[in-house]
Amino acid sequence: MSAKFLVVVVFLIERDGQVLMLRRSPTKDHAPGEWEPGSGRIESGETPLEAVRREAREETGLNVDVLGVVDTFHYYRGAAREEAIAIAFHCRAIGGELRLSPEHDAAEWVPLERILNVPISEPLRGALERLAARRR
Repeated sequence: MSAKFLVVVVFLIERDGQVLMLRRSPTKDHAPGEWEPGSGRIESGETPLEAVRREAREETGLNVDVLGVVDTFHYYRGAAREEAIAIAFHCRAIGGELRLSPEHDAAEWVPLERILNVPISEPLRGALERLAARRR
């Protein structure tokens, strides 16, 4: 029997010592109204690096330079409890204008020293803790 699960990229976009946090739209099927750094599925034939650049651009309007992997984690997504593996990438905003997709209804640049005060899920908290520790 082979395992079937989603593979998701998470983008932790940093700019001037701040990390972009997004609030999920109330219409989302998974975690509506929750804050996150941003994420999306890897599409068929796409590499994780291609996916993180595409998803960041689609969801935020920003172009990013991918600096490296911060964390990987396993979780269950939504009411259907879809099994998923996430790869969290540290990114730096290098261009574009911040504009939200319909997936999010608010955005805030949070200073790195306050990033752990943002109420988020435990798996994402671990990724942000690793990013903060890396930047100290």
